[in-house]
Amino acid sequence: MLGKKNRRFRRGWSELLITDAVKTPTFANHESFHLRYGWLKKAYNAVIDNPKIFVSDDAPVRLGVGKNMVRAIRFWSLASKTFQPTDAKGAVEPTPIGHAIFGNDGLDPYLEDPQTLWLLHWLTIAPPCRIPVWWIILNEFSATNIKIEELTRTTRQRIFNVPKWKAPSPKSIKKDVDVFIHTYTTEQGKLAIEDYLDCPFRQMRMVKQSSRDTMRFVFGRKYGMTPKIMAFACLDFIGRLGIPSKSVSVTKLATEPGSVGHAFKIGENDLADMLNDACMTSDSIRVDNINGSQHLVFDEPESHAEKMLGAAYGRKGFRLPKSEKIEVLVS
Repeated sequence: MLGKKNRRFRRGWSELLITDAVKTPTFANHESFHLRYGWLKKAYNAVIDNPKIFVSDDAPVRLGVGKNMVRAIRFWSLASKTFQPTDAKGAVEPTPIGHAIFGNDGLDPYLEDPQTLWLLHWLTIAPPCRIPVWWIILNEFSATNIKIEELTRTTRQRIFNVPKWKAPSPKSIKKDVDVFIHTYTTEQGKLAIEDYLDCPFRQMRMVKQSSRDTMRFVFGRKYGMTPKIMAFACLDFIGRLGIPSKSVSVTKLATEPGSVGHAFKIGENDLADMLNDACMTSDSIRVDNINGSQHLVFDEPESHAEKMLGAAYGRKGFRLPKSEKIEVLVS
């Protein structure tokens, strides 16, 4: 949720095309580095001092990393939607939610609360997503166990069949698949403390590598996944699509392309239970049975998402900081 009055996706349910969900596709811009602990907070502090830090000659010294890592930090800052570009010359600024997480008195600037990992995961995958390979893996593969070779081959074919995109090299697609796997798991799912410290998303335990050549999605509730962050993500998704309705079925939130169900790998029943839990403390949002199916009922998704985010961190009266520049979702 980047701010009010965004231009949104207008096609609606079942018509969210991959070219809308991934407006600016990028491939292997992470320099083969997955997101690491401390990078986004380090980026936030540096960008506040110098919006052009990522294109400055002294960036490696200021950030304390190599040149390739400077580019990787910039990529993950933008991919996570906690930062946004402000001009064509390399300047960036924190988005409202970037300020909210990493700023003075931020919600969780050092990622000490496990639910923040799910928040950042959602922001990375939510439309507009910058990583088409990740979008395809999470939204278009329904199997639990997937051969990595098959995953790579099918993803490559899917990308090459999008006419609007300039086809990347197969090597770049393979790098994105590898970074996805390294971001969320280690070999055979055995994690030492060093693995957790190296990459925060591994704590979520959403993907396991059941063998050297096979990965497995873990469906259902998982470590750090909280009802209020789940509700925030659902409301944020509704707001991004600009659906002109006061209710949305839980089925759609669990199964539609780009939905929270796909991003979090959680089924309809678990999602309904978590939304019910999140709504228990709210008078203006609820889960109702409408025409035989459960619906999330609300007045205005963006304001409710904002309130739910604050409630997740015990911040009564929480409001997102305002930003002069709002990322355009649909041009």
